[in-house]
Amino acid sequence: MVSMKTTRFIVITLATVLVSPAFAACPAPLAGDTPEVLEANRERLICLQRELSEKADDYQVTVDLDNLDRRFDDLQLKQRFNSLQFTPPKVPDF
Repeated sequence: MVSMKTTRFIVITLATVLVSPAFAACPAPLAGDTPEVLEANRERLICLQRELSEKADDYQVTVDLDNLDRRFDDLQLKQRFNSLQFTPPKVPDF
């Protein structure tokens, strides 16, 4: 299992790395407090959340695939080890 510290690190790294491209895809923030500006900024935040969610989903799929690859490699190594004709060395009695 993944520790809480590792999870926090992943979330912070994910947010830092993945939010930058999202800013480019969504409109820039507007200054002011008119209803139109507030609505545009609200839409911008929704766009950023959507982008971050999509990137997080993509990242999770990548992590899952990496974990499956590691498990598969581990199973292959175990199978190779089990197929060896290995006789344990005799330990002398003291």
